[in-house]
Amino acid sequence: MTEDFSSALWPFHVGPVLALRPRRRIDSPEGWVLDVSAAELVGLVEGAGAARLLRARRMYLGDTRTNRVLAEILRRAPEEFGAVGTVVLGADAVELSGGDCRGFGGELRVLGVECIDGFQRLMIIAGVAAALGVSHVGRATVRLEVRCGPAREVARRLHRSAGDLVNASTAQDGLIHCPHIDRLVRADWEETGSFEPRRGVVPGPRRRLFTMPEVTRALACLSPSPEAVNLVATDEGLEAFWAGIGTPLYLSVFHDHLSPLGVVRAVEAWGRALGALRAMPGRLKGGAGHLIRYAPELICWAACREVLPLDRLHEESSVFDWDGVIRDRLPAHTQRTAERLVRQYEGVREARGSTGTYVDEAPQLDVWLDVLAYRR
Repeated sequence: MTEDFSSALWPFHVGPVLALRPRRRIDSPEGWVLDVSAAELVGLVEGAGAARLLRARRMYLGDTRTNRVLAEILRRAPEEFGAVGTVVLGADAVELSGGDCRGFGGELRVLGVECIDGFQRLMIIAGVAAALGVSHVGRATVRLEVRCGPAREVARRLHRSAGDLVNASTAQDGLIHCPHIDRLVRADWEETGSFEPRRGVVPGPRRRLFTMPEVTRALACLSPSPEAVNLVATDEGLEAFWAGIGTPLYLSVFHDHLSPLGVVRAVEAWGRALGALRAMPGRLKGGAGHLIRYAPELICWAACREVLPLDRLHEESSVFDWDGVIRDRLPAHTQRTAERLVRQYEGVREARGSTGTYVDEAPQLDVWLDVLAYRR
């Protein structure tokens, strides 16, 4: 709870006071690390002026994605709420009473509380307590760091630049939890190389390393619908695709039939088809030929599905001459497909009355669908 408190021992202190009975306490020269019941923090953010009174960096941000996730965890599984993240408080002083030498029991009074980091969590705790009761949030244990003196200013300074001190999480970081990708990582790649779905640099000499972006784009190129390959053509689209684990579109690319050999075939086909488009003369890439420049994924997708038995991509016992067709037939067929789709794109533009730029229009999925269905 909070109160206005003026201590005779600390005559210069006037401000919020937080009284706690920690479930666990670690004392250090820099301050205290406490595990406390979330119920003990509810009153700290009472009133509209809580952010100002606690000198928090921000007001409550409301219904952000992060706040929604945290609130749902606290509502659904309060015991899990404190597993990640720490609330950092500054204090004018801390008074201790009772407890044993190992930090159990006793009361701790934090005088002149300042919220250096974690105000959003405090507001979420208060909101869920109002909805489900203090006893519900009391099932959550929250980690507090309390800093006084010089350590307080250090904490302030570092948390002001906290965004520079933490690598932001991305959708790709969650892919290690996909069972289909996990099976692919654990599969026997023999001499073909290795597959790494995680972000980051892998130093040192090694076999051929297949990365998550190239594997995603290659498999999407050989997927049933052009929607997947259209989406993953940009970095932003890749993240959106990876964020949709379990959706029908995602499962059309990453499913339980994946094999290392299928991935190698897809990457090789994807690379050969793109290489064939790059080798086409520049004079063919003007006008409607801008489709080759700005929508090569569409052309590669159409070409691959016309010469490769995609339903057998991941079959290791397939007798189809994958290497020979990809090496000898696919490049020329990709170029013929490009010429055909350029003609069809020209008809689509005429039918649409297009006046926009090719760079904006050609990558659009609805244009792709029109080009594929168009007949002169």
